[in-house]
Amino acid sequence: MAGSHFPPTESLGYRPHFMKIRLGLVLGCLAAQPVAAGGLFLPGSGAISTSRAGAAVASTDDGEALAVNPSGMANTKGTTITLSAAIISYSMQFTRRGTYDNIASEDPSYEGQPFGTIKNNSKPPLGIGSFQPIPVIAVVTDLGGRLGPVRLGIGLYAPNAYPFRDMSGGYVFNGDFDAPPPPSRYDVVEQEGTILLPSIAASWRVSPMLDVGARFSFGSADIKTTTTVWGTPGNVTEFVKSDSLFTLEAKDSFVPAWGIGATVHATPYLDIAATYNSQITVRANGTATSQKGPDVNVNMQPIEIGKSLTPRCDPNTLPVGDESDFTSQRGCVDFATPMSLLVGARYKFLDGAGKMKGDIEFNAGWENWSADLATNYRVVVDSDVYIDGTSFLSLKDNVIRHEFSDTFSFRLGGSYHLPVGDNTVILRAGVSHDTRAAKEGWLRASLDGAARTMMALGGAYRAKRFEIDAGFGFVYEGTQNNPGECNVLVDTPDMKGCNNDGNERASKDRIGLDPINPLVVTEQQTESPVTLGEYKSHYVMFMLGASTWF
Repeated sequence: MAGSHFPPTESLGYRPHFMKIRLGLVLGCLAAQPVAAGGLFLPGSGAISTSRAGAAVASTDDGEALAVNPSGMANTKGTTITLSAAIISYSMQFTRRGTYDNIASEDPSYEGQPFGTIKNNSKPPLGIGSFQPIPVIAVVTDLGGRLGPVRLGIGLYAPNAYPFRDMSGGYVFNGDFDAPPPPSRYDVVEQEGTILLPSIAASWRVSPMLDVGARFSFGSADIKTTTTVWGTPGNVTEFVKSDSLFTLEAKDSFVPAWGIGATVHATPYLDIAATYNSQITVRANGTATSQKGPDVNVNMQPIEIGKSLTPRCDPNTLPVGDESDFTSQRGCVDFATPMSLLVGARYKFLDGAGKMKGDIEFNAGWENWSADLATNYRVVVDSDVYIDGTSFLSLKDNVIRHEFSDTFSFRLGGSYHLPVGDNTVILRAGVSHDTRAAKEGWLRASLDGAARTMMALGGAYRAKRFEIDAGFGFVYEGTQNNPGECNVLVDTPDMKGCNNDGNERASKDRIGLDPINPLVVTEQQTESPVTLGEYKSHYVMFMLGASTWF
């Protein structure tokens, strides 16, 4: 793949999963992937469209059009300034099926006990408690009428999503070895992700019946993720002293993206619209650090993790400090958010003078989550295993499988306008449904792939020169399961694999996440899924926004 961090032969096949990069895709404080939510994104972008459960591709007519459908900017007059945000909290818990195994060399108090329930307790760095604002900031102008039917826009926007995780449960690696480790640690311990994409856009009213628009974004991405891997091959009892804890912090300083849209004013009462958004590809380079448990070894010899003698990541990116003391090495990751398409139709209720009384809109969308880099993240850590100060072998490159399917979304929303003197009170509501992204057995705590149904309410006060918007949303996902029973025991050879026949399935045929051992190739990874169990999740959202025009 052109521009990839990986040699061609490695980019075509699976390699051992060294780092679990679960980005939930990105987003945090500011980001940009089109508003067409689905699978992993939530409906809407900003206070107005989110209060309609995302049903806004044909109705957007202020600064939110920069994110929702750039052709909607053609509906503005003069200069419009929009400051808007959806404020999101994600509640999720995972109850792993099974019990902690017995440890032959130790006698921890949690042996034989059922795995506990672990909850997401994230507090985003720029959030308010567990709530993270996802903003839309936009200026749209006709330069005082100088542009005729053309409008120009500039701003920042973000899709509604929540990539933040803290699944540590307060557990400290290499701390109290008698404390039960979190059951989700081989999937995710902690993670943060942001993509900042400044954007420019333009719209053109081609005729009274047709508006078109386009958006271009050029920004940067920052990610940080921490996960646990098997530090010693075959650690099927999941002994914490044979684990290693890895953290990757990486950045991509050039992340391009684009989108196009069109709106047809079929009649005074009916608008039909569509918007297409490109895949956003991130190729991030940065720093990898590790902590190894006290019993991590190769052939009973203690090891250190140091810089690779054959580096594969871009050497001209972020500095990583003093690599000679084995504290950090270079790491890189390639992933993507998918291309998407959203179409919609809006019916307007007008009074005898042609003034808006209300509207109802239906949208349908598609997101290409099955695309290569959207479902398979590619990770390299430029590290070697050292024994007595000498490089012994290199850690393996990997492709991290998520097993996503394309998603489809369906949204119904609208508004009702109440005159209040010379001003207007606007009531909004909507409901939407997004199909599941994760295939059967592939739900994760690290990345939300569940189906979801959203209900939203909102309102606005519109005066001659400004509008204030507010709303509330709830996204229901309920209780879902990764089915199956599989607990591989080192002293029970006939239980090897998940078919209970003494044979492991080929890695490509397995269902669910197996712990990663970065010392061996994919075909030698032990089949021992750690994501079997029950997931409960939902989102709570508040929306606030304001626009002014002159």
